[in-house]
Amino acid sequence: MERILAMATALPVPPIPVPSRWGAAGDAMRIPGFRVLIAMQVAMGLTQPVLFFTQGWFVNTVAPEGSKVVYLGLLGASRGIVFLLYVMVGGALADRFPRLRVLRISHISALLLVLVIDALLWVPAIGRGDGAALPIMIALFASFGLITAQDLPARTSMVRESLPDPLLGGGIAFFQLAMAGMLVVAAPFAGWSIERFGIPVTYVVAAGGPVTVLLLSMLLPRGVGAADPDAKQTSMMANIRDGVRVMREQPAVRWTVFLTWISIAAGLSVMGILIAAWVSEVLLLDAAGWGTLALFWGLGSLASSLYLTRRSLDRHRGVFFLASSAVFGIAVLGFSLSRATPLAFAFNGLAGAAMMAFNIAGLTIVQAMVPNRYLGRVTGLLMLGQGLMQVAALGIGILAGIVGMEVVYPAAGLLIILATAGVAIFQAPLRRLD
Repeated sequence: MERILAMATALPVPPIPVPSRWGAAGDAMRIPGFRVLIAMQVAMGLTQPVLFFTQGWFVNTVAPEGSKVVYLGLLGASRGIVFLLYVMVGGALADRFPRLRVLRISHISALLLVLVIDALLWVPAIGRGDGAALPIMIALFASFGLITAQDLPARTSMVRESLPDPLLGGGIAFFQLAMAGMLVVAAPFAGWSIERFGIPVTYVVAAGGPVTVLLLSMLLPRGVGAADPDAKQTSMMANIRDGVRVMREQPAVRWTVFLTWISIAAGLSVMGILIAAWVSEVLLLDAAGWGTLALFWGLGSLASSLYLTRRSLDRHRGVFFLASSAVFGIAVLGFSLSRATPLAFAFNGLAGAAMMAFNIAGLTIVQAMVPNRYLGRVTGLLMLGQGLMQVAALGIGILAGIVGMEVVYPAAGLLIILATAGVAIFQAPLRRLD
């Protein structure tokens, strides 16, 4: 029955022969629906980093001296709490309703929100962070957690609908590559634009992302129904419980999700949310320097996703997933101990490569093992790590204010290494997953 429903709700694709390692991405790009999804990834890859950089640099600029890391942690936590509270609902919506409809609603909301926030940033008192301006802007920035929690499960699950099974592994890698490659351009642009034109001008550039996605969505088939038509016969909570049940029934999926939560929460809280304070206070760089640092992360991500696009990750997925997590922990630890700028850039590039490989491997495991009708919900569970990361950043930021960033950064790397070792030793179903 699940197979029939999956066939009925999938995007129409031509039959594709089993591809060669180099041919997987090329064969996937011959499919019109997948080409549109890649174009969406490119658009978001060019504009999402602009939001991230401008929000973080705004808070880092107007926050009181000595409290920057705490306010950056508060920014991350506020976005993360909203994301955590809604991502499972967003995943359920991606199964309960046509994913194209969910996608469009998400990006209409994102466009309106970008324009409203940008208008406020032009107000001098808000731009300086006077009075209650800083907490108000942090609250508005947090609303993007809601939009992301609805957009990501739908857009990611649409890859499964657009590709036949033989192309899924290579397609997922190429899907991630499309966004990772754009960071190489977007990161230095964001830093340069903030320095040259200021935060309000830079921020409005991000409106191009949702506009482009909405225009591209017109090219996707409109007749595709809900992935799980029966979901609307029960409550939203029952839909969410079904997703949790499916995850728990498969040990390899369950521990993929668990390790994703740990590694992303510990690693990206310091390498992403709190990085602006590290850049300015430890590495002594400006916004342009931060953009250059992020460029190395992007180059690492690009190299990693290029490799996996060729390899397609069709064998030893469990071992590769665990190895990527371990390397990410080592890279975070190495970065935290580096004070020379070239060495810090190099470890940041290694962290970007490992994190991209880790994300692709985890997503490939979930997409290959979870039925399409539950995929939005289990993908939402996998992405809970992004919310946990942002919430953890507040606690880590407060702790860093007490014991120092030089203590919490290496501790994050060690936690990832120890968690990965524990899962590798005690969870054979994931370790032995082919």
